[in-house]
Amino acid sequence: MAKVKQNIGFSYFTSREYLVRKRVETWFPILRQLGATQVVLESGFDRAIPEDVFQTARKNGLEPIVHFKGELPLARQFNSLVVILDAYAKWDVQFIILGEKPNTKSAWPAAGWHYDHLIDHFLDRFIPIANYAEKIGLTPVLPPLQPGGDYWDTAFLEMVMQGLKQRKMDALLEKIGLASFGFTFNKSLNWGSGGPEMWAGSKPYFTPDGQEDQIGFQNYEWARAVFNRVTGRKPTVLILDAGNPGPIGPPQDKDQVIETLQLIHSACLGEVEPEAPKLSGPILGCVFSLETLTELMEGNLSFPILQSIFKSDQVVDVPDDSKSAATDKSIEHYLLLPAHESGVSDVVLNKVRPIIKQLQPTIGFSVSEAILARRVSVFPDPLLFPEEKINALRLAGCQVEVLPQSGIEIATQLHGMTF
Repeated sequence: MAKVKQNIGFSYFTSREYLVRKRVETWFPILRQLGATQVVLESGFDRAIPEDVFQTARKNGLEPIVHFKGELPLARQFNSLVVILDAYAKWDVQFIILGEKPNTKSAWPAAGWHYDHLIDHFLDRFIPIANYAEKIGLTPVLPPLQPGGDYWDTAFLEMVMQGLKQRKMDALLEKIGLASFGFTFNKSLNWGSGGPEMWAGSKPYFTPDGQEDQIGFQNYEWARAVFNRVTGRKPTVLILDAGNPGPIGPPQDKDQVIETLQLIHSACLGEVEPEAPKLSGPILGCVFSLETLTELMEGNLSFPILQSIFKSDQVVDVPDDSKSAATDKSIEHYLLLPAHESGVSDVVLNKVRPIIKQLQPTIGFSVSEAILARRVSVFPDPLLFPEEKINALRLAGCQVEVLPQSGIEIATQLHGMTF
């Protein structure tokens, strides 16, 4: 029997610092050597990804897929988005994913959570964007839903599809694709395989004993079955964040997650293994997340680690001019201090003096400069160094330690530092 292979992709880092030319020219060849044919790029609704990112992706044999995250803008805010969509169409983007987890409360920070009218709220925002995108040659993709979710995902999707039919969006229904999360929820990779036809006893919010549901890696099958039931069409599905355990509480065992990623990867290569998932088409691609992998590796993601997870038949070496950005560091240890308009506080300097005397780090006040360091000690300042900037350092491959506010605690902790 011939192997049935699926496209493999990676969701790229979300920090804009990874969109600079040096970073994409480092990472995109690495992703291609790992067997990827797709790269998913996060975009805002108010700012486009630079054109050279798409050029670098195409140059390295990667199809760029744009994922708009966050709350979809209202129709009255649509004009500003048109410019971005026109640019992406001009730059030969084909697929755009419109939103993420709209069946959860957290996806609606501005509009608020309106359970009774949620479908109408979503469609009022989705339809103008998707319609325009389809008219200029882009293929809109329905957003991935949270399996289960605050509004049960299969029920949400069915109501959306019914709403599109009622609003006579026939041309749109013929074109749109589906996105689904490949979360495992620590279950068998074939949990729920076969979809609702196989597990007819499973209902929203209730899975009887002996039945299986859509809350697992096979979620894409259930989403496609719902789409097909309403429209008579089987859409292509993009599986996102494949192998992520998902929101199931405490972190999972790293070795177990890696084994799961490898089983999914082998299934994409057409290899038949007992515990590997059964992948049934049409599938646009199976995408692994670099941010999930970075978190799994506690901020130390590198090419050798990726190579050990996504094994291939050929030996792949890192090009001399393409070292991993996570390991290409010109500074050993950086002490990142807050500097306000009034200057650097003498109080802060007195608190970190033991670190300066004993460890002699590079001292600075710039997050962008700190990214060049292998290890970073940060004096906490929620205004200058909010959590997203701290996470950006970790995603850049830095080993980050946020210092205590107290000088006594800093001096005490200094004895236990590994720097």
